[in-house]
Amino acid sequence: MIRIAIDGPGGAGKSSVAKAVARKMGIIYVDTGALYRSIGLFMLNCGINPKDSEAVVGALNSFTLELTFVDGKQTVLLNGEDVGDRIRTPEVSMAASAVSAIKEVREYLLDTQRDIAMRNSVIMDGRDIGTVILPYAEVKIFLTASPEARAKRRYLELTAKGQEVSYDEVYREMVERDTNDSTRDIAPCVPAEDAILLDNSELDLEGTAAAILKIVKKKAKKRTFYQKAHKILAPIIRFFQRVKVTGLENIPKDGPVLFCANHMAIRDPILIAAACKRQITFVAKKELFRVPVIGWLVKKLGAIPVDRGNANTGTIKASVNVLKRGGAIAIFPQGHRYPAVNPAETPIKNGAAMLTYRSRCDVIPVCIKTKNFKYSFLRRKEIIFGKPIPYSAFGFTNGGSEEYKDAANRIFAEVIRLGGFDALPAPGQDEDGEKK
Repeated sequence: MIRIAIDGPGGAGKSSVAKAVARKMGIIYVDTGALYRSIGLFMLNCGINPKDSEAVVGALNSFTLELTFVDGKQTVLLNGEDVGDRIRTPEVSMAASAVSAIKEVREYLLDTQRDIAMRNSVIMDGRDIGTVILPYAEVKIFLTASPEARAKRRYLELTAKGQEVSYDEVYREMVERDTNDSTRDIAPCVPAEDAILLDNSELDLEGTAAAILKIVKKKAKKRTFYQKAHKILAPIIRFFQRVKVTGLENIPKDGPVLFCANHMAIRDPILIAAACKRQITFVAKKELFRVPVIGWLVKKLGAIPVDRGNANTGTIKASVNVLKRGGAIAIFPQGHRYPAVNPAETPIKNGAAMLTYRSRCDVIPVCIKTKNFKYSFLRRKEIIFGKPIPYSAFGFTNGGSEEYKDAANRIFAEVIRLGGFDALPAPGQDEDGEKK
């Protein structure tokens, strides 16, 4: 899965080139500007000044806005009606610039845009995609051109549609909008720190699309340390650790997912990673990061440190960010290792449930199973991936400790069910619970 963010000023050709790249790559194009334009159009139709933030915010619940995709093509429905080209006039452009500077409007649309990118390969264009909407996009491009070149393009586009405008009028409005968009306090139109600057003043549509595809191809070739290490080490680990893997068909190929497993030994993360083809980010205790060699390795593998004695707001935020960009996180609800102890008899923590609620992701229960709940070098280990538990199944309303507790219990109950741990005797006992 890949997310491509294209930012830049009006008239740079973002929408046209994004559509062209989406067609060539076979991914979804999301025209975020059309959403703001639709809100601007609604305000104008209602006689509301788009610069009157109080009136605009008060009207946000007065309409419905929906994105639909058919064969990768986006349609914006305002109150159930296709807005078509009515959102492409200079007047609506200025209204869109005004409403997009209002914090509440951006928050109103934020989840809609992110949810699409969480579950699909997308290309989005706008003015703050790489900085705000998709800060973790794999490819970020800031597309720009001289004001004269951009004004000429917009003028030709509008006159081709039969609109009576002058070049000077279009140029003035473009410069004004550039100033408004780049200097506003909320999500200004500026390049992300890691964005690639592409000036297409001298390029046509095909040339710009070709340049972007070249950038995407170059990014895709850069394999991560995790991918390289996994390709070499995973088969070796599975062989020498005698790992049997079941349930791989339950793992989605892309999109956000939280793996929740029982925890017996320090090697658990290694065995789960070796069993799964997807790249997994593990939440690991901070002490590991200070261990020679191991500390270097967990850092290279992108693990997130956790301090088991504190609130760990940074850990939660980092984990949620990974999930919101469509990644996979693995966590152990028990909180720490319980070697030689039946998992059904151990306490669990609410961290996994909190991550699920905040990221709105599905959960895959994972059972690590071995004889007597304890590892030995030649003992067979089984990694069982259960069917995903959809986010909707948890019935979250407002979060909170009670909801987190119920969700955590549900998750770990499924882990226990996968291994049949609730029907197993404790270590050192026979089937009747008597000491051997």
